[in-house]
Amino acid sequence: MLSDPNITLFLRNLLPWAGGFFKIISEVGDIPFYVAIIFVAYWTFGKREAILTSLVMVASVFVNYWLKYFIANPRPSNTPPNNYWYEGVEAINFGTPSGHAQSSATFYGWLSGKLRKWWMLLLSTVLVFLIGISRVYLGVHYLGNVLPGWGIGIVLVLVTLQLESQLTSFAARYKSEYLRLALFVFGFIVTFASSFLPFPPGDNFGAYGGMIMGLGIAVPLEQGFVDFESVSHFRSTIAVVGVVVGVMLVLGAMLGLSQFLPTAEIWLRTLRYFIVVVLGIFIWPLIFKKVGL
Repeated sequence: MLSDPNITLFLRNLLPWAGGFFKIISEVGDIPFYVAIIFVAYWTFGKREAILTSLVMVASVFVNYWLKYFIANPRPSNTPPNNYWYEGVEAINFGTPSGHAQSSATFYGWLSGKLRKWWMLLLSTVLVFLIGISRVYLGVHYLGNVLPGWGIGIVLVLVTLQLESQLTSFAARYKSEYLRLALFVFGFIVTFASSFLPFPPGDNFGAYGGMIMGLGIAVPLEQGFVDFESVSHFRSTIAVVGVVVGVMLVLGAMLGLSQFLPTAEIWLRTLRYFIVVVLGIFIWPLIFKKVGL
């Protein structure tokens, strides 16, 4: 029943006007949206909190990628006569667990756990539900793909919140340079190993390896050569413009560089996401500081 595409047809018959709405909601649950929010938080709210959030999200997409890889559960059909995918919607990789469902449960659940505000919990619950349902409505997931995505994301958040102090104490035993280097090496090794494995449909590990390696390099670069105070931003119109331009540059690099560093080539995709992370964490803050924002 949970893998019945008729649930998609039922939702579309129930809400025939909602296709455009769910396409927008689905974008709110996609990686570029989270990247933009995390970088804005990094530049304007708090570096430590943003980096911690990025690590939690990287852990989530890492788990999701490999669960999808080994479960290898196909998505609903997108070939006639049984094409369930909504017009104009694309999806990559296998179906279980839903990456949108898991990432939304992780991201908004993490924010709710850290802020501990009733309104954030309510907003997060609504968004996580809508993002998961959007994937069923759009026909790229069965409900049976979405439910485990929600569950894994929630469990990941609860475990991380519970172990946060222990993990922080463990990390404090080692020099930060060693931890960043270990993160970079880990990202490289997993990307290298995955390059010898068959790729899942339309996807590979390059994006996640690039983000992991980017964090391992960009954070110490920023700490050593920039060390800007993120909370000082948004105090002027120029600073606001700088943040908006920064978001445009980061997303432009992520999407625009795909013409030169395509997804299909794992190491070129790795380089693209590495550049995105370095641009957002090191290069743009360096420009912020140089021009006195």
